[in-house]
Amino acid sequence: MKKKLIYIPIFLIAVPLFFLSVQSYADDKDNDNANGGNFRVTAPQFSSSPKIDGTLESPIWEEGIIIDNFTQYEPQEGSEPSEKTVAYIGYDSKNLYIAVRAYDSDPDAVRACLTKRDSVFGDDVITVYLDTFNDKKRAFVFQVNPCGVQVDGIYTETRRRGRGRGGGGGFFGFDRNFDTFFTTEANIDEKGYTVEMAIPFKSLRFPNTPNQVWGLQIMRNIQRKNEEIYWHPRSRDVNGFLIQAGTLEVQGQIEKGKNFEIMPVLTGLKALDTKVDADPGINLKYGITSDLTADVTINPDFSQIEADMPQIDVNQRYALYYPEKRPFFLEGKDFFDTPFELVYTRNIVNPLWGTKLTGKVGKITMGFMSAYDETPPEIKNPWEDDPDIEDYRGLMNVFRIKRDLYSESHLGFILTDKEMGSSWKNLTHNYNRVAGFDGHFKLWNYYRLSFQVVGSQTKWGDNKTDIVPAMSFNFSRRARHLTFSLDYNQIPEDFSAALGFFRRKDIRSLSTRVGYAFLPMNEYIVDIRPSLEYRRIYDFSNTLTDEEVQLGFFITGWRNSFIYASYSIEMERYEGIDFHRKSFRGWIRSEPLAWLNASFNFSFGDSIYYDENPYLGYKTSFGFTLTLKPLTNLRAYYTFRNDNFYENKGGERVYKVNIISQRISYQLTRHLSLRLITDYNDYYKKIYTSLLFSYELRPGTVFYFGIDDNQEQDDAGIYKIEGRFVFVKFSYWWRI
Repeated sequence: MKKKLIYIPIFLIAVPLFFLSVQSYADDKDNDNANGGNFRVTAPQFSSSPKIDGTLESPIWEEGIIIDNFTQYEPQEGSEPSEKTVAYIGYDSKNLYIAVRAYDSDPDAVRACLTKRDSVFGDDVITVYLDTFNDKKRAFVFQVNPCGVQVDGIYTETRRRGRGRGGGGGFFGFDRNFDTFFTTEANIDEKGYTVEMAIPFKSLRFPNTPNQVWGLQIMRNIQRKNEEIYWHPRSRDVNGFLIQAGTLEVQGQIEKGKNFEIMPVLTGLKALDTKVDADPGINLKYGITSDLTADVTINPDFSQIEADMPQIDVNQRYALYYPEKRPFFLEGKDFFDTPFELVYTRNIVNPLWGTKLTGKVGKITMGFMSAYDETPPEIKNPWEDDPDIEDYRGLMNVFRIKRDLYSESHLGFILTDKEMGSSWKNLTHNYNRVAGFDGHFKLWNYYRLSFQVVGSQTKWGDNKTDIVPAMSFNFSRRARHLTFSLDYNQIPEDFSAALGFFRRKDIRSLSTRVGYAFLPMNEYIVDIRPSLEYRRIYDFSNTLTDEEVQLGFFITGWRNSFIYASYSIEMERYEGIDFHRKSFRGWIRSEPLAWLNASFNFSFGDSIYYDENPYLGYKTSFGFTLTLKPLTNLRAYYTFRNDNFYENKGGERVYKVNIISQRISYQLTRHLSLRLITDYNDYYKKIYTSLLFSYELRPGTVFYFGIDDNQEQDDAGIYKIEGRFVFVKFSYWWRI
């Protein structure tokens, strides 16, 4: 078994190369079929600009192309929608205009909240996907709820799932961290609701050609019915989302994206017994062409607008993952994504400046990012356990390039470089560099294969390591009923990626998963998905360190509800001891009412106490989340998490952790809001409170005023203030 693992990477990388030339022709033919017929439309040029007021009363909309042949995807794929939907599309030289009349037989049941931008979870929505390069890989996403609240983001066909912030919009999530300017209005009336939007061409990136051919997908979600409808129709028989989009042609002269944007930022922070610390900065953006953009930031803003959700860090073997929240690093993040997370920007702690160049020219997608960090985390030094880096500075650089091979497939190269020194003159004295190739291939209709092979090298002083390789391979099948995946990862202990995030190294890991979908596709049950997973990990001494078999069960249905359960049998080696354990997990979630969204999760079973003298104990865990919407503009979000660890089942308790979190937001208008956060951790006896007043006219034009308060319980049981901060942020976005 151990020797056979060596041949797996060779086999996996040979498969796509063998089928590549043949598959490209078949795949292009499938694209033509998917986008043909009456799902290829040409947007007419409006004689005048429609008024965006959400009423659809402007007669100019009748000049637009009319789309009304929507098809249901959930719960009953291929069926007629339960409610009629009509879309209107047109353009002028500056904007693409889209309006939707969403008929509803019960307008009072339409789910819509007046909330802050990018926060329409649980609402009825209209979502527009624009694949402006028509490459079936990446699309701009524009979403509006019946109150006119905007969401925008980037959908990437092959992006990593399960980390960072995602978004709704059907089964496939999208990254909501992208922010741009577009205009929307909506109105609920006796027929249902209407949505109007104007998307400036300056807000998009597209080929620098006279005529535009874009992928277009329009989705309507009817939340109370668990219903999703699409134009172009969507099918589980096709592996991929953007490959199922229709086609939109824009044949006239439009405004290209050679715009210049300026965003000055001023933040102020005041702690107890200190003066106000004012911190100015500026962000600049220049559209070199319609498909290539340069960004520069000086003293970028990292004020305390977003707070990390609390996580349990007691008795954890591996590092916890916290998502990026800073605007400069979030925008265009998908350009640098690869199977390995080689770019984890929270490793850039205190940047003085940063610059980025991102875009796509022809079939080449490229990205470059550089940042100067005044207090960088250390580079792992193989020759010294605790190097003194207190006075060091860091220069971080990332270069990424991808070449489209055919629809949904690419080859790529990435280079990350972290330089460290005590001054600018000797900044390259120490470094960590990682470089490698990766690829993603669509094979036949249902299969995909991706790989990445990289090498790292570290230099500290006069010492330099050899190049240390790491590799990752994935082969998967996704179809209507049968799905499976096969993953192989090989990461040596001395592989070092100073800009990346790796929870674990010194592994040769092989895992596989097989699932089958039963599809009742009715009002109460949409699908039932049992699955079986197997995982086996060796270290580089050829010692078996992990083995796991997991049986899972997943069911979705009524009112966006789901039930998940799994039973695992595992072996984990820790401190030279093989621990055998069994555990059970469950998760239930539902949106039974317009004002209520709730979930409950639990687990129990054998667990390891990670210590110098580890032992096998027993652990129970449960938690719930509750979202309440008592008013259209009031939302309260609560989470509770409880962990208990015992010496053995029924034995003495070793520790208990309770974490309670509260998020209450009150939206006075579409631009003005109040938010209160309260987090309590009884293990550390700490309370965190944050009050935020926000005025957000549009992305980049904002004013925030907030108060953060940290309290900790002393030996007498009294909570005392450990830190209190008042902060202010103001920024204004000019587009020239």
